[in-house]
Amino acid sequence: MKNLRILSLLLIGILFSCSDDDDNVQPPGGNDPTTATYKITYQGTWSSSSHPTDYPSNSHFSGVIGMAHTADTTLFKENTLATNGIKVMAETGGKSPLTTEINDIISTGKADFLISEGGLSSGTGKIEFEITVSSDHSYVSLVSMIAPSPDWFVAVENLNLYANNEWVDDVTITPIHYDSGTDDGETFTSPNAPSDPVVNIFEITSAPLGNGTEVTPAVATFRFQKI
Repeated sequence: MKNLRILSLLLIGILFSCSDDDDNVQPPGGNDPTTATYKITYQGTWSSSSHPTDYPSNSHFSGVIGMAHTADTTLFKENTLATNGIKVMAETGGKSPLTTEINDIISTGKADFLISEGGLSSGTGKIEFEITVSSDHSYVSLVSMIAPSPDWFVAVENLNLYANNEWVDDVTITPIHYDSGTDDGETFTSPNAPSDPVVNIFEITSAPLGNGTEVTPAVATFRFQKI
């Protein structure tokens, strides 16, 4: 009996010891960023029936480029002069200068990573790609040249995928259609005519893309689906 009693006391001691150890285990830090992965579908909706005015037979879109970033930074701003990166992207679809500009933002901590994907081979083409976004860099901005065009591009601007401690589940964005203000061409196939002086980036509302008030319908959409 004495041995059994000693064994029982030892077992009770072990149980209490385990309980004390469990109580000392700390939960993960509440300030650590969470992440979510999104499938992005870039869908062209630009055709001779949607935009018959001056419709080019070789309609397409340049490769997508952008970044995941904080609320207090932007890829570009309307009503300001285009950076060299935005100018080259809008006029030629080239990514190199804009890649450097984005990497400079990343080096400050205000952007998390560069997004660089393919384009659409036709005005109604489609691509899909994935990104993983953190809650401390939950804003996404993307641009892609409308091609051919003088200096026109579509843009997803400062889309916040994490609000009120929740990730956006599924959203489709109609991008804004912009003129970079660096070329004076007025039709899709206008010859190169550098603006002198250059003007601020502005939203396109006039023909051949717009009706004087807005671009309708849009030439593309971006869908973000959490997976």
